[in-house]
Amino acid sequence: MPVIAANGLVKRYGRATAVDRLNLDIERGELVGFLGPNGAGKTTTLRMLAGLIRPSAGHAEILGHRVPGAGLRRVGTMIEEPSFYPYMSGRDNLRYAAMLHGSVPDSRIDEVLEFVRMENAGAKRVRAYSQGMRQRLGLARALLHRPDVLLLDEPTNGLDPVGIAEIRENLRAVAAEGVTVLVSSHILAEIEKLVGRVVAIERGRVLFDGPLHRLIDRIDERLVTVRLEAADPDALRSALQGLKREHTAVDAGRYRVRLSEAEVPALLRELQERGVDLLEVRREGEDLEGAYLALLREDGRPA
Repeated sequence: MPVIAANGLVKRYGRATAVDRLNLDIERGELVGFLGPNGAGKTTTLRMLAGLIRPSAGHAEILGHRVPGAGLRRVGTMIEEPSFYPYMSGRDNLRYAAMLHGSVPDSRIDEVLEFVRMENAGAKRVRAYSQGMRQRLGLARALLHRPDVLLLDEPTNGLDPVGIAEIRENLRAVAAEGVTVLVSSHILAEIEKLVGRVVAIERGRVLFDGPLHRLIDRIDERLVTVRLEAADPDALRSALQGLKREHTAVDAGRYRVRLSEAEVPALLRELQERGVDLLEVRREGEDLEGAYLALLREDGRPA
């Protein structure tokens, strides 16, 4: 039985559809990246899974219980920017959350503060916290009652590179203990360093669900533009014509060639074999993030 299940989830706001027949199954202990550009429907989906809003159609299950239901007691959430009482310290905010959960000892507050590296800031009032510190405190609150499931929405917002790496380490440690983690992000490079499985959505629909390496492979198959400059511009032009490669002159001695990512090494070898001495080879246009976003927008089918 999946720990997290979404069955045909739909959420409409008037005539606008934020989530469109979304299906999802996540097993115990999985650390899954929920990926999509801003506005794709990630936060709306997480809010439905957490029982914060009701779906327009379909339903969700957590730990085998229909949402909303008993399963939510075992869920830790950090959805949208975490909110706290600003006039209270971080520790007192956690103490209040522990009281709401019930049966959470004070020693657990110390544990989670240390886990997110906030033990030296627990006595400060939250109004003095940076955004990154509030994000850490939000994760501490989500972990406070030792949940079996974590639903996290952009948990590294506002963190510096060191802080992002520490949160990644924390989430891996939590998942290694058997906690099921669904973590959303709009940044592919960030998710790439954290998870093995990715669920990518656009316009509220799942367009990819599978191993991260398969998504990367699909991106690598996209057409890219390579800019070439040679010591002998005429030799480069002649070679490109001979290879029957579609090319465009940029300026004197420089050409752009459109081809698949996988074909680039072969093109360079062929040019060298034809005696072309290249001075510059530069890929232009989309980076990994841009290619990923374009892939989502041009592919309307589930993977």
